[in-house]
This record gives sequence, C-alpha cells and structure tokens, in this order.
Amino acid sequence: MNKIYITSLLLLSAVSYSQNKIEPGTYVTQTEGQEIKLKLSDDNKFELVFFQGTYETKNDTLSFNDLGGKNSGFSVFLSSEANPNLGKVKVQLTGKHASAYASSLYIGTQSGKSNPVFKNISDYSSEINYNEDELNFEIDRADFFYLVNQDYNDQATLEKYTLPRNVNQIKFEYKPNYFGKVKLEGYHNEKKELVVVEKGKKNPLIFVLESAKKATVKSDILPLETKVENNWTFPGKRKLYDDYGAVDSTYNNASDYKLVIQDNLQKAMEASKKTPSKYLVISYDPDNKDTKSEFDDFINNQQYSLGTYASYESTTEYDKYNYYLATSKDKSWFLKNKITDNPSTIVLDSEGNILAKIKGSLATNNYLFDVYYSAIQENLKQVKAISDLNKAISSKAKEKEVLKKMLPLSTQGSGSSLYPPVVAETAFLPQVVEEIVPAEDISEMAVDTARAYTDYYDQNEPVYTKINIDKNKLLAVWDKIVKIHVKDSKPDMDFVKVSLSEIENSGFYSKIFNEERLFDESNFKAIDYLLQNYDEILTEQKKLKVQDSMALEYDYYDTIEYVLPNAVTLNSYLVTPETSSDYQKRLLGVYKKMMEKQAGNHNMAISYFTALEGFSRNWNTEDAYVSEYDFFFDKTFKGTNEIEILDEMFSEREAIVSDYSNWSVFKNSYANTSNQVAWFVVEKSKNPESIKKAIKWSESSLRIEKNNPYYLDTLAQLYYKNGEKQKAIATQEQALKYIGNSDEVAKQEMQTAYEKMKTGTY
Repeated sequence: MNKIYITSLLLLSAVSYSQNKIEPGTYVTQTEGQEIKLKLSDDNKFELVFFQGTYETKNDTLSFNDLGGKNSGFSVFLSSEANPNLGKVKVQLTGKHASAYASSLYIGTQSGKSNPVFKNISDYSSEINYNEDELNFEIDRADFFYLVNQDYNDQATLEKYTLPRNVNQIKFEYKPNYFGKVKLEGYHNEKKELVVVEKGKKNPLIFVLESAKKATVKSDILPLETKVENNWTFPGKRKLYDDYGAVDSTYNNASDYKLVIQDNLQKAMEASKKTPSKYLVISYDPDNKDTKSEFDDFINNQQYSLGTYASYESTTEYDKYNYYLATSKDKSWFLKNKITDNPSTIVLDSEGNILAKIKGSLATNNYLFDVYYSAIQENLKQVKAISDLNKAISSKAKEKEVLKKMLPLSTQGSGSSLYPPVVAETAFLPQVVEEIVPAEDISEMAVDTARAYTDYYDQNEPVYTKINIDKNKLLAVWDKIVKIHVKDSKPDMDFVKVSLSEIENSGFYSKIFNEERLFDESNFKAIDYLLQNYDEILTEQKKLKVQDSMALEYDYYDTIEYVLPNAVTLNSYLVTPETSSDYQKRLLGVYKKMMEKQAGNHNMAISYFTALEGFSRNWNTEDAYVSEYDFFFDKTFKGTNEIEILDEMFSEREAIVSDYSNWSVFKNSYANTSNQVAWFVVEKSKNPESIKKAIKWSESSLRIEKNNPYYLDTLAQLYYKNGEKQKAIATQEQALKYIGNSDEVAKQEMQTAYEKMKTGTY
C-alpha cells in the first residue's frame, strides 16, 4: 500500500492553475482506470480522495470494498482487416507506457478442450515492434485466447475470450487499476484508534476521530540553517546501497567531473567543432531572473552523473552533449534563425546546423538529456544522418562515400520516420522544413508506478529539422551503387546491411520519406546479390556477432537468414489485385530461391504459400497454388505417419534455432497450412482432382490435430463436393459437436452448411 500511497501523492506536484476562476465543487479524474476525486470547498480547503467504495463491518473488523472501481484493466476489440502470417493472429497492445507493462501481462491460446498455452508478452521481444505506447506482434491462431495480468502480490486475473474464425487481429488496451488491487481492512487497537492497513502488509495508517485530533507538537529548538543540496557528498562517502564500504580511493570522485561551458555562443560553436560526435545544446531564457542558477543546477547534476560513470567506466557512451546558456546578447542569432519561442532549447550538430527546437528552457526540458538515457538522442542521430546523406548526394560524392552515409539509416526492423506528412516552413538550412514529433518517453519505472509520472513527462515536444532530399536523385544514386556492387567478387558487408534494410522497408528510403514501397529493379538486383552470396554473408555475420560481446550466438534476428525472408514477406503484404502479375510472379520466384537456401525452415514455406494464396486469389486461378502445395505435401510426408515425421523435423530444427515455442505449436502449424489450402479449394475449385488432393490434406490435418472443429468443417464440405454426401453429413455433425458454444459465428456457418447438406441444397 505504501508504494501506491506515496506514488499517488506525487501527482500533486503536477497540478497547475490557469488564470480562469476555479469554481468550488467535486472534480473527478479517470487515470488509467483509477478514479480520483478532488473536492474544493468554499472556505479554500481541499480534499484529495484516492480510495472510494463501500465498507462493511464484520465483528470488530472493517472491510473496504471496490477500491478504485472494478475495472479489469482490459478493453478488447476484434478485427478482420489485418494480414497476419498463415496460422497466426495479429495482436496490438495499446495504452500509456504499454511497453512498461509487458513483463506483467500474459497472453494464452487454447484449441478446443486442450490445455491453454501461456506466454509472457515480453517473451515476444524478438517479434515486437517496440513503441512506448503500442506493441504489435503475432500469436498462433486458436479457438480461444486469454489475457492475464499478474499484480505485484503475484495475484493473477485471467480473462478468457472466444476467437472467431473470421477474426485475424486482437486489439486490446490496458489501463491498470492498481488502486482496485489494494485490500484494505481496519480495526481498533488497544488505544481505541482506527488502524487501516493493506492486508498482509506492515506500516498501517492510524486514524482518530477528527474531534479528538491532538494539536501538533512543535519543536523546542529551530535549526540555525536549512538548505537543500543536489547530489550531496563528502570525501569517503559510501555509495548508496553499497555493501562494500567506502568508495575506492583509486576511483575518480564523481564531484570532480567537469563540463566545459563557454561564455559566448561563438566560442561554444567553435568548441563543438572539436567534438563532432557531440551535440551542442543551447538554453535560452533571458527574461527569467533565475535562469543562470537553474542552468548551473542542471550542469552540476549532469557533471555528477557523468562523474559517477567515469568512476568505473568510460563516459563515451553517456557524454553526448555540450551545453551553452544563451543571454540577451545572443538575441540576434535567434532572430536570424527565426526562433521566436522564449524560453526555448536548441540542439545543434558540430557544424552549427539546427537539428531540433524545443519550447521551454533546458531546466524545463532536462529529462530529454538524461545521462543514462537521452530521450531524443536516437532521433538527433537520424536527423544528422539524413542531413549528411543529403550533403553527400548534393556534392556528387563518390558512390562509396554515399553508401557510408546510408549506413546510419540502415537498421533492421525499425523503419519509423521522424516526420508525419504535414510540414511547416523554417529557416537556417537550405531546403528545410520542420514539424512537431513527440520525443520518446524515457520513463523506466516499476509497473505499479509507471502511470503516476505520466503528467510529469507530458512536456514540450521537440521539433526536428526535416531535410528535403530529392527522391529521384536518391534512387538514381542507389541504383548506381547496386550496379557497382553486383560485380563484387566477395560480399561487401556495408552494402549487405544497407540492402537488407532497404528491402525490408526499414532503411534510408522509409526513414526519409515515411513510406513503404514495392521492390523496384534496383532492389530486385540487390536481392539477387544477397541470394548469390548468401552463405558467405551468413558466415561473416555470425563471425561479427561472436566478436560482439553483447550479442548472443543464437541471436539470429538481424542476420540474412531471418531478415531476407521477413523483408520479402512484408513486401508481399503490399501487393494488391492491381499489382502486375509479372511483379507477383517475380516475387514468388524470390520465395522459391529462399526456400532452396533454407531447406527445413517451415516458416519460409508458410510465408510462400500464404503469398501464393493471395496472388492466386488476385489472379482468380488455383493451378499454381494447388499443384505446388501438393508437391510440397507429398515431399514432406511421403505418404507415411505425419506425427513421426514432424517429430523428427522439430528435433532437427530445434538443434539449429528455437523459432517455435513448443512441439504442439510446431505440428499444428503444418495442420493449419494444410487446412488453409484445403479451404481455398472449398471456396474456389470445381476441379475433381483438386478436391481429391484437398481431401488428402484435410484428413492429414485431422491426424495431426484430432477433432479440430474447423478442420472437420473443411473436410465435410470437401466430402460433399466429392459426392460423398453421407460421409459429409457425419463429419459436419462432428464439427458441430466439437465447436460447442465457443464460436457462435462459426457455429452458425457450420449449421447452415449442415442443413444444406441434409436438404441437398449445398
């Protein structure tokens, strides 16, 4: 209880008042499921109520109920508009600081009457596209799904939901209701005081009737002096929470670390040129009489934090900023660059180019420049990288130099742009516009305190300088780079990195223009280069990862064996019925080449057949889809026992990489694939041979996953199409039996098909 009680009180510091008159009354805020009341009385007194509900008295014990409401924390929405991988369902978790809650949330799946399989959301880290307030990943398709929250008392709340067949995306918002988790009870002690305590906890609150309240006892003596010092220390002081005694005298004292602060803007810029890896941060607040002391306090805190790291490791990773306090003497520079916000914080690169502007002084925006984690550092890197790339292209630098400038913008799995489409004019740099883009939140708080600080971090948003790059020139240069490298005798790893990012739509094009694109001729040539040098590239990537002490040998998610298939699959999602058939066939050709390189990777095969299904629907043809899956099926199972073969395949795959959570998920992925192709035949085919092949696949899916109602439904309809009416009716009865009441929509569809079979109107 204490943690929640203290954390909640911190919200008071964020309360501000406008010039408008505040009327007395009762105000309510709904803070992520936690209702808080503020009562303002006519006599200028207030009450802030965090807990409310009902109470009951049993014997001598007072029980408090419904604290903070009964909100479960989950708001769930289902959608059929997503495009997940075959046998998968997309999941989207939203909510303020959603990523901070991942470790306490679980998602489970259940097929039929089998035991549910649970997985912590943070375990999807390799698949999650991280955004502070939104997480996106995929789970295995099942009949039911569970959402679970485990609180700080290890009490778990499990909610079970039906997953209809036509649903391919689960969206849920999480609003934790921590007040509602608190269990309070009260009783009288021997002094007749009312003791209120969280059940099973210590440190109770002691209450007396207000009429019996004693006067506050005042101290007999007052201090001569009271002052507050940030980062207070003295020689030989023990580190907080350090069990090993005083600080080693050989270490640098944190208080000795000094940042060099120049006394005018010109000197600050000249000094910044000597440290090209650092940014220059300018604080401008000339009308504030306390601006110098606030700036000095900030610098002292930064110096102490940097000195703390310097006592046991290099500061290179953390010392990324030079600082300067602008004065009224610098007003002309601000006017020249059309900076009108007063106060404001400006960030420049070492060459004096403006990278970002932020309303408010450095003292206000100090959280953005936290030593341990600077909230805007990665965004500044990106702005700087785009600027450098633009200069290289504009100066007609050699292709090798341009490639080097593309590298900082080539990060697998992260294609987010800084800039939304709408922009506004700015000055200083040629061809520059600017717009507001939220900085990343730097909060790294415990789950039960994350929401308490939200208002604190909802401060001014950085405005990043946007560089306008000529799209045609950029693509023309990229085409030249590709044409040069296709002649390489051995793979160039810089080109490999840029190529992988580019075809994944997470490279320079995506980051600059904030758009995805189908492969052009240059990217198809880059893919050919990657496939031709596949083995050498993989060997070199693994060698580099072993050299990286932070990398795990089994971590393959940024190597070609993962990135290339993922990139091609993501591109297939961009294909529409309007996309030319030549392009679609060319993309399928890439899939086939990758399957040759990754024999035994069923994920690759699933992706291929998913793409082939989509293209077959676009072309309104079944031939390629049916014939190629039939070849794959016969080659995989060879007419023998599926379970034995899959067991052997799973063991062989696990020895290489664990890309399936367990054996059940692995084998069911094959069953799902067979059912998916078989259902395509149900919907699209009148070819007797295709129907017979589909029956073979469907029967196989049920040998792998017995009594699955959806698979039974598919098989029943295939039997009927094959002229086996009674067999079809019996199988459909089984489907209805096993579907039960788990999926009312699917059940109704099955019932309709069943009635048509019996009446001969199917």
